[in-house]
Amino acid sequence: MVYNKKKFAQEVAYYRKALAGKLGKGKTCLVEMRLSNEKAFFSLAPMSRAVHELGADISVFVTQKESRMLKVLDKTWALYSELKHGKETREIKALAEFIKSVEKKTKSKEFSRQFKKPDLYIIAGSDAFVMEEKRLEFKTGWFRKRLWKELLATASKILKQGYGIKKRDIVSVGFDLIPTAKDLELPLDDYLGSLSIIYTFALKAASLCKSVSMGADTSRKSQLEPMERISDLAATIIGCEYEKNINEPWFTTFRKLSPIIGADKLKYSTASFGIHGQGYGGKHFFGLKIGYPTPNMKTRWQSPGTMLLKPYWLEQTKQDPRPALRRHAITDTLPLPNYIRTCNIDYFALRKRDEQIRDVLRKCSRLFAVGIKTPQGQTNLALDTMHLFSGKGPILTSDIEVNPITPPEAARVFKTKSGRYGNFPGGEVFFTPHKIDGTFVGDVVISIDKSYVIPKSQPMLVSVKNGKYVLLKASPEIRKALEKRKKECWKMLNVFEKSKSMPKKMVKSMRQNFNNLGEFAVNTNPKARLSRYLIETEKLANMMHIALGSGYEPGRETMYHCDIVINAPKQKIDLWGVDPKGKEHWVIKKGKFVV
Repeated sequence: MVYNKKKFAQEVAYYRKALAGKLGKGKTCLVEMRLSNEKAFFSLAPMSRAVHELGADISVFVTQKESRMLKVLDKTWALYSELKHGKETREIKALAEFIKSVEKKTKSKEFSRQFKKPDLYIIAGSDAFVMEEKRLEFKTGWFRKRLWKELLATASKILKQGYGIKKRDIVSVGFDLIPTAKDLELPLDDYLGSLSIIYTFALKAASLCKSVSMGADTSRKSQLEPMERISDLAATIIGCEYEKNINEPWFTTFRKLSPIIGADKLKYSTASFGIHGQGYGGKHFFGLKIGYPTPNMKTRWQSPGTMLLKPYWLEQTKQDPRPALRRHAITDTLPLPNYIRTCNIDYFALRKRDEQIRDVLRKCSRLFAVGIKTPQGQTNLALDTMHLFSGKGPILTSDIEVNPITPPEAARVFKTKSGRYGNFPGGEVFFTPHKIDGTFVGDVVISIDKSYVIPKSQPMLVSVKNGKYVLLKASPEIRKALEKRKKECWKMLNVFEKSKSMPKKMVKSMRQNFNNLGEFAVNTNPKARLSRYLIETEKLANMMHIALGSGYEPGRETMYHCDIVINAPKQKIDLWGVDPKGKEHWVIKKGKFVV
């Protein structure tokens, strides 16, 4: 037992009893604390579980000093409360005009729900939480510091090498809260341990950069569910502030509101890091119903996060001349030893290894991946890689790609002012396949809404023809989860089309790409091990992975991206290419690197 589960259960019961009269289904609470308050932070584990057991939502703000966003939210909530009480001032009128313009466009009163203040506001003092003049004790009996020095060292390596962090950087960090036992589909220890990962990351970042903030909110089981309303409002304010000079009624009215609520004083983070365990953030109302237009008005973004990041593979990035303001990377709720082992590495050495493999692949106009025949099927793929050979498509790497001094491979190819996105642990060489035919056997793990271990007795068998896939075999659990994900994504496309928050041309492209293979990758991290966690196993050197759905090129994206890991050593896969002169170039022989 890694953490004290008995103590954790007792502490959950304490918070549940204290909050029972305040929170219930449909309600939300806000928790505010300082980064230096370690006991308050680790008390979030039993507190968030208790809030979720009561059926309520929770939104957490952790800052070094006073939060500008919270000041903006407090002002907005106060104005909305006065509006509902019939008061009339210039400031209240500005808010009313903004809300009215959005409701008129969306033909819905749903937007107003965002502006209702939290049902409960909890502030962490120096020695206890304060809730409506009542005190709640910090509860950290469940917690013990494990591998603390190693976690700090790992954070330092990620920040210095992976991000190339600078003193001027503003860092934002997202983390997972604790679901109910019924909704917990990953080990509880992973979630509890992830708080140590994220807290040490924030502490190290605070010593290296200008400022750090942390945030978390209740996740959703479905991407069709509305976001937690505090985070939904915060996203709306951030997006509309960035777009306030766009000549559309809702942005014009927000331009008047912005200085009143202090949104014009907000600072965007330049580097962000987050843990993603399971579930979704939920629907962002404004992005889903209206969207955030590019300056030329030819297309629209669906979230402020992607708009500020501007990933190179999104069609919107080609149309938006504004520079990316942020770089972003994620990890998973990995056990602490896994995280330390795979992430505390020499990223520059990893880059050299990745570039060796990329150099081999660049020589090839055709690529082949062939494994042994098994009763469950065979990996036997043929790829036309002429688009890579001719330089029309990038071969990408996962190592130091969120470091600003890293050559932006995709930005060069696609002539975009794009941001950087990456994973930690890193370690892969990948590209978007265009013409690919054959079959492959996925026999390790797949990521859908979380990581699913592929049963040894029921590996996935996928058929591919001209880049389109058909799932031939899979376990009932995996097939059901994938079908659910795809069904929800298709519904999202229908909503985007109906609301016109995404251009018809883009919706059509996403539908055309819906059953594409989106990624072909060679894994390269020498410290990764076979595990249930996709983000580690898809980096395990000598293995490979292939993704269903969205690709990493403009015009190749769709609404989902599901990675499937292939055990190349077990399948004794040969991976080699042929150049236009017919010469062979090998990457893997019988499941082992030869590069």
